[in-house]
Amino acid sequence: MSLIAPARLHFGFLDPTGLSGRQFASLGLVIEGYNVELEVRRSNTLIITGDALDEETAKFFRVTITRLKKRYGFADNFKIVLKKKPPRHSGFGSGTQLALALSRSLLEIINMKPRTEHLSLTINRGKRSGIGILGFDKGGFIVDGGKLTDARQPPLISRVSFPKNWKILLVMQDKISHFYGDREIKAIEGLPKITKEKSSTLCRETLLRVIPAIIDRDFESFAKGLTNIQNLMGEIFFNAQDGSTFSSPSVGKVISVLAKNFDIGSGQSSRGPTGFAIFESNDELQKALKFLKQNNLLTDGLRFDVTCARNRGYQLFKTGR
Repeated sequence: MSLIAPARLHFGFLDPTGLSGRQFASLGLVIEGYNVELEVRRSNTLIITGDALDEETAKFFRVTITRLKKRYGFADNFKIVLKKKPPRHSGFGSGTQLALALSRSLLEIINMKPRTEHLSLTINRGKRSGIGILGFDKGGFIVDGGKLTDARQPPLISRVSFPKNWKILLVMQDKISHFYGDREIKAIEGLPKITKEKSSTLCRETLLRVIPAIIDRDFESFAKGLTNIQNLMGEIFFNAQDGSTFSSPSVGKVISVLAKNFDIGSGQSSRGPTGFAIFESNDELQKALKFLKQNNLLTDGLRFDVTCARNRGYQLFKTGR
C-alpha cells in the first residue's frame, strides 16, 4: 500500500480571535511538488524507516499509531517506509499531511474507512485550521467556516479548482527559528481582539473578490484580494512575529521587492517562514526570477522553487508503484 498526500499553502484567517463566535476560519491552496509519500505493509513488529525519515518524524509516527490503536482497537503491526516529506514547520502543513497519510494507509490495510474529519480528531490534527484536512481529500482552493468547539472540525464553505497556469514562486529559508508548536499557540492566544472592520474586510475580500476571481479566471482581482488579505494578516501577527509582517525578514524583503515590480498575489504561508508570489503565467514568473538575479536577490541563504495548484487530494495505490 502506498499513498501520496499533498502539501498546502495557508493564506490566512477570517476571524483569528473568534469575534463572530466561530474562531479562525481559514483559506488556503493545495499545491504540487511538496508531497508526503509513504509505503505501508503488515509486519510482525513495528518498523519505521525510509530516506525521508528523521528522529522527530519517527517519534511523531509512533504517537499517531498509539492514538489510532486506542481509538480503533487494532493490534496489527506494520512496516512504514517514508520516501518523501515537505519541510516541517515551514508553512506547508506537513504535520497534518504526515499524520493523515500514515493513518489512512494503516486503516485501509485493515479495512477501516473513517471519514477524514473524524480521523483528524483522533490523531489530534486541525486544532485551528481545516485547510490541511479538507485539502487532503479534495485539493484545490479551500475556505473553511472556523471552529465552534474542539469536538468538531471546521465545515467546508467553498472549494474551487485553481488555475494551474497561475504559477507560484516559493521563497524559503531553512536556517531560521521556526514559528510553530507552543510558540504559535501562545502567539495566537495573545493576539489582540480583531476589530469588526478588519474581520469584515477579510471576509469581504475572500468571498466577494478572491473566490469569484478564481472562478472567473480574473487574475488581477484575485491577486489584489489575496494581497490585501495577507497585508491584514501581517498587521494582526506583527507583534507575534517580532515586529515584522514576515517571520523571515529575508523572505519578506524578496516578496516586497516582487510586489513593487510585478503584478502578483503574495504573502506568507501560515506563520512562515515560506513566502509565496503567485503569477498569472510562467512567462511572468521567469521574468521575475531574471529580475531577482540581476538585482542579486537570489542569495542570502534563501531557496526558490516553482510550483502550481493541485486540484485533487491524496492518492492511494493498493498494488504499489
